[in-house]
Amino acid sequence: MLCPQCGKPVEDGAVTCPYCGAALQQNPRQEQSTPLYTRPPEAAPPPAYSTAEPPVIQLMRRMARSPYFLVPAIGYTCMLVFNVMATLQSTSTVALESYLAPLYAYSTDVQMAALADTLSTMLTASAGGALVGQIPAILVAVGIWMMYATAVDTSGKPLQTAGLTIIRVLQIISLVLVCLMALLMLVIFGFVFAALGQVDEAAAATAVLAVVLVLIAVIFALDILYYAKLMRMLNNFRWTIRTGTPQGSVSTYVAVLTILGGVISLGTFLTGNMFSGLAGVASAVSGIGFGILLFRYRDELRNISSPAQAWSAQ
Repeated sequence: MLCPQCGKPVEDGAVTCPYCGAALQQNPRQEQSTPLYTRPPEAAPPPAYSTAEPPVIQLMRRMARSPYFLVPAIGYTCMLVFNVMATLQSTSTVALESYLAPLYAYSTDVQMAALADTLSTMLTASAGGALVGQIPAILVAVGIWMMYATAVDTSGKPLQTAGLTIIRVLQIISLVLVCLMALLMLVIFGFVFAALGQVDEAAAATAVLAVVLVLIAVIFALDILYYAKLMRMLNNFRWTIRTGTPQGSVSTYVAVLTILGGVISLGTFLTGNMFSGLAGVASAVSGIGFGILLFRYRDELRNISSPAQAWSAQ
């Protein structure tokens, strides 16, 4: 290269000119010891959002897959199976023969054949109606197992409320039917009281019927209150799952009556039909188990203090 001061040729890489001593420009290839381009630092990864469920949802999921839920769910399913088997047994050939056996000594073969056909038709129709009547209970069982399935699901999906919705709709239907039955009973007793009022010597019968009417009215009132509180509690469960915070409270009235209903159903174990007795035992296991589940959930729920703060802190 040439010296920019005196213009004489100098060796490549020389720092100063050997002729005039002027400082020479550095070799462009050695001008920088650091790379011209420095890779910018990678951006920090976005914060990983917590996928943990709210405490109350964790509690509901844990309770729905615990023995407190599984045992009464199995009991309810067994009750349905035994009820169906009891219905089918009542229409079997053996049952039909047991009904006709006392009449063989008083009837001819032709009469017994006609009677057997009539009785078989009646029993079949009765069994068909009984099986149709089991449809609401079957749908409740479907809702129960849907709740269990969504609780044990480990795919990361949130809890689903379809099972609770099915059960709640069926309870609404049950409440409407109970109200209609109560209204029908009032109408019947009204006609009876009107008829007795026209008889002078019917004062004692009227008093007895009044007491019976009061007892029936109390039973219907307790039943209606039970269904109303149960529907409200189921709706609170649905909104708890949707919002992640506890909505409402567990009804002690519903829990107690559910247990009492299970205890009362043990009385069917004393009936002659084996399957009806087993259905009563299974119903007792279901009723007592679900009542205990409600009390257990209520106690666990009380241990969750400030669920909204606990969730926001995660």
